[in-house]
Amino acid sequence: MPLFRPRRLLAAALLCAAFAAAAAPDSGDRYRVTMTMRMAGMSMPGTTTEVCTARAQAVSEQAIPKDKNCEVQNFRVEGNKASYHLVCTGKNAMTGDGEMETLADGYRGSIKAQVEGQQMTMSYEGKRIGGCDYATESPEAQGRAVTAQICEAQLESPVSHTMYIGPKAACPAYKAKFCANVNRLTAKAAEPAHFAETDRTYGGAIWQAVEGCGSSRAAILVKACSQAEASGELDFVGDYCPDLVARHCADADPNRNGRFLVQHCADRARALAAQQCEGRGYTAMQSSPYKGFCSSYAAQRLNARNAGTQAAPASQDAAPAGDEAPAKKPSLRDRFKGLKDRIGGN
Repeated sequence: MPLFRPRRLLAAALLCAAFAAAAAPDSGDRYRVTMTMRMAGMSMPGTTTEVCTARAQAVSEQAIPKDKNCEVQNFRVEGNKASYHLVCTGKNAMTGDGEMETLADGYRGSIKAQVEGQQMTMSYEGKRIGGCDYATESPEAQGRAVTAQICEAQLESPVSHTMYIGPKAACPAYKAKFCANVNRLTAKAAEPAHFAETDRTYGGAIWQAVEGCGSSRAAILVKACSQAEASGELDFVGDYCPDLVARHCADADPNRNGRFLVQHCADRARALAAQQCEGRGYTAMQSSPYKGFCSSYAAQRLNARNAGTQAAPASQDAAPAGDEAPAKKPSLRDRFKGLKDRIGGN
């Protein structure tokens, strides 16, 4: 079942009881299909949709409404009728028996299943209301058109990489276009500033996309770290290149790399603070060449002090660990609707 195909189109495709490879090109029958469900004395409102099918009529296993986790077993055809067994696993697991029948002006069918000890019955019926262009109006054709629109719309979104990359990709034909956009976004990622901006803007999604397109965050970061080290951008080194930090603690310029020293070189930062910051008044500090470093050092100490004293106490009204309220079990009506969405696609 292709990902991102709208449920209504998919339901129409699966409810059709007339599929035939030999149907004439650009020629089909339009049906108005109604589906109802009953369970534990409750009935869900009927849903109706129109669908274009191939012209030749025959009961077909492909016409049985089901999702990708459902398997049709023992499908048997006798004349214009068919019977089968349906097994669904995963969420809303169920088993059931169904039948379907081709009529003079349409088709009908039903599935009876056992769900958590309750019997559920789904009935569907299609009535022919005219002709249609099967090549362009069939659920499959409309589904392909919608999928193509969605694939095109998400090409520039790296967070949508699973749509284009991997065994379950819904848009594998668009992978080259998607990767071209990813490469464009990361073309300057070997520059420290651009790497940091890309990392902040897109997070892990961009690097998953990069990896799917043949490169990796690690490979790009090696280049960015090399550039940062060569140009003295030690804040970047401290944030992204931990293996390079130790070699620069001794030669880091306090006036340019104060944050780097304070956050990553504690011993030298303490020594500099004792020499250049402690005991100096506001006026003297304003004229000191170590003003930036001392401000960073003071802010770091304040943040560390606050982090240790401002932890919020646990609420007296909060439930103790391990006493969380149990998750509310879905109502029968909610489970009923979930089954209807799964089987019928509406």
